[in-house]
Amino acid sequence: MERKTPYRIKHFDTLTINRIQPQTMKKVPVPLLNRPIGVLRRRARFNAAHGAGGFTIIELMIVMVVLAALIAIAAPSLRTMIVGNAVRSITGDLQSDIAMSRSEASKRSQRVVLCASTNQNTCTGATSWALGWISFVDADNNGQRDTVGTNEPLLRVKDAAPTSVQINTSPAGVSDIRFRSIGVIDAIKIITLCPATTGSGASGRTITINALGRVQTVTVTCP
Repeated sequence: MERKTPYRIKHFDTLTINRIQPQTMKKVPVPLLNRPIGVLRRRARFNAAHGAGGFTIIELMIVMVVLAALIAIAAPSLRTMIVGNAVRSITGDLQSDIAMSRSEASKRSQRVVLCASTNQNTCTGATSWALGWISFVDADNNGQRDTVGTNEPLLRVKDAAPTSVQINTSPAGVSDIRFRSIGVIDAIKIITLCPATTGSGASGRTITINALGRVQTVTVTCP
């Protein structure tokens, strides 16, 4: 009499049912369509119980509302951080260019001028340092760059600062800083960098150039 091969279900969520052969004990996969209907039903109930159906519209709306609230809370702090980084970056560039100009004046034994510039070629910026600046060798000591010839080469060029940063000078109206051949200047000059928007919460920076041409930077509270 032929002996029927027993079937054993190991897990409800497996893709195969293992058929145990008495002699070899090998596992032979049974096609999905040949699986008992009870196993398929139990698998369907398992998927439904564990949320296999995805999210509902109400759940997605709740998530969106929470995200919008978090963004609204974080936005002011993020703006303050971005503006503060811009102020620090421009301050670092200006401080570096001032120190470089002083160093070049001493090294070349010539006058070097750092001035505001809107075209990044000549001293056309008046007192608007936020529009950019240049540093050049002032061979004829007139405070203006001669673009004819090569006697007054550009040493450094800086493009306009972001509109979120404003630059003021003290005394008011300082359009340039002229370093003599030994690295000194005529009088103390102060340049203050602050956020352009009042009440942004970001700190500012003040660059002070003393009569010896030395640079000092401190953090200040902006209005």
